[in-house]
Amino acid sequence: MTISVRLCSGKTGFEVSTNTKIDLIKASGILKTKVATKHLMLLNYNGVDVSMYPGGRMIIKTSSREESLEIARCLLAELGLTDLAEK
Repeated sequence: MTISVRLCSGKTGFEVSTNTKIDLIKASGILKTKVATKHLMLLNYNGVDVSMYPGGRMIIKTSSREESLEIARCLLAELGLTDLAEK
């Protein structure tokens, strides 16, 4: 399974893509969220705004690619998707 990271189109953070589906309703029961629907989940992870989508895509508002990747891996691990969180 893969994780890719690129600068988001608005240049306000990084788009992290995975090749897995995420059940956002189930995830909202595990993570502390601001908003959770089956189409979008918004959360603040250690002071960083994250938007998560059911197709496995995340927008993580950090200034560094490495920090975005680390946050994505931590979130995936918390959701029990540890095979994705490994390098």
